[in-house]
Amino acid sequence: MNFVIDKSCLFSVIFFIVVVNVCKSREIPEFLHICKNTGDAAQEECIGQSAMFLRTYLAKGIPEYNLPSLEPLYMDELIASENSAGLKITANKVKAYGASDFYVSKVKVNNEKQTYVGDVDLPHLYIEADYGLDGRILLIPIRGSGPLFGNLTNCKGRVSVQGELYELDGVTKIRFTSLNLKIKVGNGNIKLENLFGGEKVLGDVVNGAINSNFDAFLKELLPVIEKALSKVFLDIANNVVEPFTYDQLFPK
Repeated sequence: MNFVIDKSCLFSVIFFIVVVNVCKSREIPEFLHICKNTGDAAQEECIGQSAMFLRTYLAKGIPEYNLPSLEPLYMDELIASENSAGLKITANKVKAYGASDFYVSKVKVNNEKQTYVGDVDLPHLYIEADYGLDGRILLIPIRGSGPLFGNLTNCKGRVSVQGELYELDGVTKIRFTSLNLKIKVGNGNIKLENLFGGEKVLGDVVNGAINSNFDAFLKELLPVIEKALSKVFLDIANNVVEPFTYDQLFPK
């Protein structure tokens, strides 16, 4: 038996399948709260609330949208270049716990320039890593490598994001070209194991000196932490907005 397929019918079926698939691929998921493009305090408040709602999902990660889990947050090798005292610090296999427990306290938006600035509070970060240390701390010669454990509390950050609009397949989309994070730490402590080849007395003395002057030690490490976190969060932000059009994310 021969079947004759009407071309117009076939075209209609194909068109229907394509439309359905496009709609599905652009459907706004439940983890995104849409904010109207009003350019005022209402939009800024909405973006802050949307980020707060999203953090629950980021804690576990959303694999289908290529969004990693923030618990723990993994970072690549961190390297702090030598300072005037010749101190060099490296950290590998960095895991940070508590990154998803952020609170967005303020958001400022400029729709014309596509700039987004937010103030973020982080009550507690616990960090595990493998460190390498060579140089001087507080005029004390120091060298060692091994496990590092740190607690950072009352952290405050300012996130500055630059976006740009572009056209793709006849629709306007948004991507973020840069994200800069600056962090201030309220309090903290750190423990470096295996200093001086595991010499406990010297190790305890140096750990005590570091924690008594924690701000000075952290000053050497914060710039590389900020740089690494900025890259991680820039990738996350672009993965969030990439599947959708600008009008879907910020309807007029």
